[in-house]
Amino acid sequence: MADDVTDTARDLLDLPFHRANGIEVVSATDEGARTRWPYDESLVGNPELPAVHGGVISALADLTGAAPFVGSLGRYTPTVDLRVDYLTHAGEADLEAVAEVRRRGDSVGVARVVVESGGETCAEARGVYKLAR
Repeated sequence: MADDVTDTARDLLDLPFHRANGIEVVSATDEGARTRWPYDESLVGNPELPAVHGGVISALADLTGAAPFVGSLGRYTPTVDLRVDYLTHAGEADLEAVAEVRRRGDSVGVARVVVESGGETCAEARGVYKLAR
């Protein structure tokens, strides 16, 4: 079952933006997902540190939070709300994110996401996704 959820999430989330940036759904199950965004200097938003732009972090958090729902339902799940807490800057390393489904109701699903840069947590997020048609 997990392979089916992963394959479905990969297929549906194989979008031009994700392909252009090398973003990968590593795995997805009904309970969570793992994703990866390879580091590239074009992602830097603060060259003095250097630090990856916060929009990159939030985009990865959103994708990762949606992946378990998209993969298990076999359709897109619009984002209702996304809150991102930036804990430290993301440096010159690949970004990896892990989502845990916190609630799966009839109309919405909630996922908690942790984003890491170089093995250090740089952000935590909570995404709410519309599940009902």
